[in-house]
Amino acid sequence: MSWLRFPRPVVALVKLCPALLLASCGKPGTNGFVTLKGGTFNVDGKPFFPVAVNYIAHLQFNDSTCWPAPFRNYERNDRFRYTNKDSALLLLKAEFTLIRKMGFNSVRVTNLASDMKLKGDSLFPYLPAQYGAGKDSLYPLTGRHVGQYLEAVDELAEIAEETGLKVVLLVKLFPGVSAYERQAAKLLDRLKDRPAIMAYDFFNEPLYFDIHDRPKREVHQVVQHWQQLFKQHAPHQLTTIGLVGVPEVFAWDPNVLDVDFISFHPYEYEPNQVLSELYWYGEQVDKPWIIGETSLPADNDSVPYADQLAFARKTLAQTVACGGVGYSWWQYKDVKWGRFHSDYMGVLKQEGTTDVAPGLPDVDGTVKPVAQAFSEFKPEAVAGTCEKPANYYNFSSLHGAKLTGKLLDQDRKPIEGGVILGWNEHWTRSYYTKSKADGSFELFGDFRFHHWMVSATRYSMERGDCMPGAFYSGADSVPVYYLGELTLEHMHLKE
Repeated sequence: MSWLRFPRPVVALVKLCPALLLASCGKPGTNGFVTLKGGTFNVDGKPFFPVAVNYIAHLQFNDSTCWPAPFRNYERNDRFRYTNKDSALLLLKAEFTLIRKMGFNSVRVTNLASDMKLKGDSLFPYLPAQYGAGKDSLYPLTGRHVGQYLEAVDELAEIAEETGLKVVLLVKLFPGVSAYERQAAKLLDRLKDRPAIMAYDFFNEPLYFDIHDRPKREVHQVVQHWQQLFKQHAPHQLTTIGLVGVPEVFAWDPNVLDVDFISFHPYEYEPNQVLSELYWYGEQVDKPWIIGETSLPADNDSVPYADQLAFARKTLAQTVACGGVGYSWWQYKDVKWGRFHSDYMGVLKQEGTTDVAPGLPDVDGTVKPVAQAFSEFKPEAVAGTCEKPANYYNFSSLHGAKLTGKLLDQDRKPIEGGVILGWNEHWTRSYYTKSKADGSFELFGDFRFHHWMVSATRYSMERGDCMPGAFYSGADSVPVYYLGELTLEHMHLKE
């Protein structure tokens, strides 16, 4: 992956909402649950547009108890500054307070309820946690530890309430694994009366973390089972699933998932890729949807902070224009994971410290200009149409080879917005495109495709291989493989 640099004027440092004027940024301490009505979120009968930041929380423990703590990689020395419960909770409150001051009204919390693992044939999961000053360990969710863990998650929810934030909590579920479902039910029972919990995120990015080629009908049944479980235990809270984006349509098709809303995770690997994804969501997804993750990394060297700010503003506006009802940025602070793409996506850089409010500890790091996009954002004031980028059908701008054909339904009507994915011989690289209004498509790549898949939302999936000798040279001298007319079966799912 390479990142293009577009010169833009330098942007002044973001202005935070002063502590005494916090009410002008949005009143904290909302009491009501978040509900969905007419495809949009509401709190106590008033419209609510979640503007969230993704926040990683760890479980920290000693010999007698456990508690939630900020991700230790958010600290400059990659350790916990505070290693007892009271001080760690105070730092968590300082960071949530800063998040609220930056203009966010929600957080999507990962790791604390989502990183569970099973050991062998264990009937209960383990959660990666840090003992003492940060020694990696596993916290068994059995016996007395269960109650301590539930108390820890509840304490995070309470801090969110105190600081005026709603929470989307990523949990751990996997098809057919009952141990995760039993643990989730315990968590729901503990948090069901917490209005700070806006929603539970069932499964993060199944494209990467589920088995390959799970049939859509099976996916529908799995998610329907989860939905029934969650509504039984926590009827006043919402549900979602975090999807990578358009390529999920081959199995975890957004329109076949029985959740309250969909969360998408588009990233800018190619120019205008996120704008193109947003356009497709607006055209093809008939359930309420939000952006659950997106970002552009910026270190103010190889990528200027001004580019990151411009990306946030543009994608916020496109989300609203295309019908999205919420937006989440990945992530709260820069990290040190060893890759540029993941290390510099934060709203905060790691250098310096930020004084948040009297009585709260300083936060490691200082705010980047990108926070200005969120502090100034007013969804009701966003105007404009959902933009279809000029490179919508070929945002990689490649012309080395192509697959062509047409997608039709059983009545031989063209399918618009179907997805065509092509792979190289060893399944290590791929590109995708969408079908046009007449059902036709042209998928370009920088290699001759060997494998292909096609599908559309609420339609079946078909796949096959290209015969190496069947490419022909088109009028533009580009090697072409013609897939012909492909018929997809419309899926009639039992709701």
